Amino acid sequence: MSHDRFGRVGQSALDLLAVALRTRAGTVPELAALAVREEAVVRHDLAQLEAEGYVVLRGDHLRCAAPAAVVAEVVRRRADGLAGDLVAGLADLAEIVGRLPSLAEEWETANPGHPAWDVELFHGPEAVVDLWHARQAREVLRRTDVVLPDATGLFVADRAMQEVWHEASRGEGRHARVIASIADATHPDAQERLAQELAGGVQIRLLADPPSWFWVADATTVALPVVWGERWPTSVIAVRDRSVAAMADWLFERMWERAVPVHSGGAGWHALLALMSSGATLEAASRALGLSERTGRRRLSEAMSHYGVGSMLELGVAWATARPD
Repeated sequence: MSHDRFGRVGQSALDLLAVALRTRAGTVPELAALAVREEAVVRHDLAQLEAEGYVVLRGDHLRCAAPAAVVAEVVRRRADGLAGDLVAGLADLAEIVGRLPSLAEEWETANPGHPAWDVELFHGPEAVVDLWHARQAREVLRRTDVVLPDATGLFVADRAMQEVWHEASRGEGRHARVIASIADATHPDAQERLAQELAGGVQIRLLADPPSWFWVADATTVALPVVWGERWPTSVIAVRDRSVAAMADWLFERMWERAVPVHSGGAGWHALLALMSSGATLEAASRALGLSERTGRRRLSEAMSHYGVGSMLELGVAWATARPD
């Protein structure tokens, strides 16, 4: 069985798919004749192809799907699996890395002048903010990506620290990106801070339930909570190591691709439906996108007309089936 980019489909089945695409055979017996194979063998290979979405079978009737669309879906499923593995991997790393400070002290006592690792640990209610600003003061971080499941403590900005944060996102080759929760971004008390961040050049996207706080900077440094899964941790650790940072960087990019841009008022109905499918109300989803509720309702009406449905339930099914993931 092959486990390459085509998914879990053997070479025999892929060869059969090539015949089906070339000849546009409409039935299983017709395909068996054109491929010069026994019908039982053809049905076995078609079962593999159907399981991965390459063909649709209705009795003996056969229809081929567009290969590019199927491969894209296979890649998406595999990426979802890898993302899940990385979430678990980062959780394990957070636990392991959390032990480093005490172990590093023992190492440095026995080996003065030879630090075990570039590690920094912060404690306290402002540990998340203090760690980033301490790193930024020591070495300019040009690109910082943050997953922020709980932003309630940031609804009111510290102006001095905010200016340093905004400065880090300005200029060529620099950016600051934040993945926040839908609940925080749609909270009325967060709207002024959101507007400030967007005006300051920060890019913000939303997910229903980000897995944990963490950040990665310049693909070299990763900051993790000592207890993985904490939404606003009070013990955080930064590690300068490219291999660890690469894991966090990959995971952030996959989350960023799935997240919905905040205040993307010019977008069509896809962003609105994506937020609502994650649990946001129409009012909250509209607010997050910078729309009035009236405009949000108009977008939903346009989506219903586009998909030819008459209810929100039907719209949800039609959109989920056709959405461009």
